[in-house]
This record gives sequence, C-alpha cells and structure tokens, in this order.
Amino acid sequence: MSRKGKSTADDGWGAIPKQPPKRVVRAKATAKTAVKPVAKPRAKPKKNSRPPSPYKFWVGVAVLVTLALVVLYVEFFVEKPKPAWPEGYSVYGIDVSHYQREIDWQQVRENEVAFAFVKATEGRSLKDKHFQNNWEGAGAAGIMRGAYHFYLPYLKPELQAENFTSMVTLAPGDLPPVLDVEVRGRQPVAQLRKDLKVWLTQVEKVYGVKPIIYTGYNFYKDYLAGHFDEYPLWIAHYKVPKLKLEKSDTLKLAFWQHTDEGAIKGITGKVDCNVFNGSMRELRSLRIKQPPL
Repeated sequence: MSRKGKSTADDGWGAIPKQPPKRVVRAKATAKTAVKPVAKPRAKPKKNSRPPSPYKFWVGVAVLVTLALVVLYVEFFVEKPKPAWPEGYSVYGIDVSHYQREIDWQQVRENEVAFAFVKATEGRSLKDKHFQNNWEGAGAAGIMRGAYHFYLPYLKPELQAENFTSMVTLAPGDLPPVLDVEVRGRQPVAQLRKDLKVWLTQVEKVYGVKPIIYTGYNFYKDYLAGHFDEYPLWIAHYKVPKLKLEKSDTLKLAFWQHTDEGAIKGITGKVDCNVFNGSMRELRSLRIKQPPL
C-alpha cells in the first residue's frame, strides 16, 4: 500500500500543530497603577553660624533714649498754656483781633466764654480785616460782644473816633465801645488826657453810652488814675494772683485781663483772657439798653 493510503490515526503526533511561544503583554501604566516617584526630603536650612549684629540693638536703645529725652524736655522746658481763668471769678471772656485768624465761635462758647471784645479799628484809618467775621460769629454763638479801638496818641482823636464809629454798629444787648490806650508817645500827659476825653465824648454821643477804657496797670497808675473815674475800667495785669485795684464807688473796675497767653478751644494759639469783676447779672446790666442815637 502506498503512503496515501495509510490511516491518519497512525500519524497523530504529526497532526498536532506546534504552539507559538507565548508573548508577555505589559499593561500600560495608568493614573492608578503608575508608580509615583519618591519625593526627596527637603534639605534643612543651614543655621547662620554668625553671631547677631549689635547694630540693631544699639539702634533700639538710641530710639528709646531719644523718646525719653523728648518727654523730659516737654515736661520741664516747653512752656505750657496757662489756665484760662483765675480763682474767685465766675464770668469769663476773651478779646481777639486778626492775630487769632479763623475762630470757631461755637466751640469758644462751649468753653464757658460769656463775653468777647473784638478789635475793630486802629488810628485814623486802619480797620481790622477779621472784625466782621468775629463780630458776626460771636453774636451767632450767643456771646455778649463789644468792639474796641486801638488809640495812637500822635493822631487827632476826632479822626480816630470817626474811624471807629464808621466801622461799628452797636445794638441793644451789645457791650459798650472800648478805647484801648497803651501808648503815651511824646505828648505831655495833660495833652494826652485832653485828647482821650475828645475821643470818649465823641463816641459816647454816637452810641449813647459811656465807653470802657482799657489800659495796663502801670499805665493807669502813671497817667489815668483819678481823671476818668466816670468810665468803666478794664485793666491788663499779668502774672499776679490778684489784681491790686479794687472796685469802689469811685473806681468802676469792670474787667481784668489776667493773661495774654490763654488757651481756649476753638482758637489756634494764644489768646487774651479776661474776667468780669461781678456777676452775670451785673454784666448784663452793663450792656446797651436802648438803640444808639
């Protein structure tokens, strides 16, 4: 028999196909299966082996010493504002001019200021540039107000009186006008007194009330004492615990200007402070009671 005729069962091993070698399939890395790299430990900062600089320490010491010196200087050497009012008085006031600049009159009133004298004029032509604002401000704040004229002895009193009366309008409730006389000049004393009387008389005719005379304590003693007793007197005398003059039947001592270095809220810088030598009722009685003629 030929090869073709042989049974296939006899050749079984040859019929088994050869198996190819198995391939190892590697899985793709995923977010879950990926191996995270191991983080390297952070290096610790190196310690500064150099010692701290003494510069900052001494700067701090210098600052503290400077602050201490400033406090001591202010405490012992800087002049502090003096108390506004002396003891024994209950009616307080101020007098102002353009030197005080802008004034908060409402705040001034809240600091127990009951009256104020405002500079209006000087000599024969000068008019205080802040008079109108101060005059209206004091009135609006409910402060009793008065106006004053600074007298210059080398100018004619008639012209000075006209300067004042042309500037100031007084009404019932206002305080009398004030003649501020502090300078004698080269005039003989008798002539000075005569000229002052001219100003006082002329102004009294306009307003229908006797003016107040303002002057310093020594000036009054040297030139005016005993010659103008019919007029209310306003004396400036500083750094004394008590005014040496006393009110009497012949001396109408009305006001005392006890300092020119007062401190009042509402006013920047120093201001003249005054007290009235009497009660509030007496001050009200001093005011103009009828319209000027």
